[in-house]
Amino acid sequence: MGFLDKLKGKKEELEKQKKETEEAQPEGKYTEACSFCGGTGTEKKWMGQYWHKKCLRQTRKSSRKMM
Repeated sequence: MGFLDKLKGKKEELEKQKKETEEAQPEGKYTEACSFCGGTGTEKKWMGQYWHKKCLRQTRKSSRKMM
């Protein structure tokens, strides 16, 4: 695969990658989308929004640094 092929993106390979990412999504407690990354399979509900555990940790750490 050449440099320009990566930029153009072959449809077959893109479809394979999408299927892999859909399968790799964690199955969580809730089916709603994450407030931070937009992925499905969230585990936590915090402040009225649904979050992955990883995304929630990242958000809390970054907000502490802002204060």
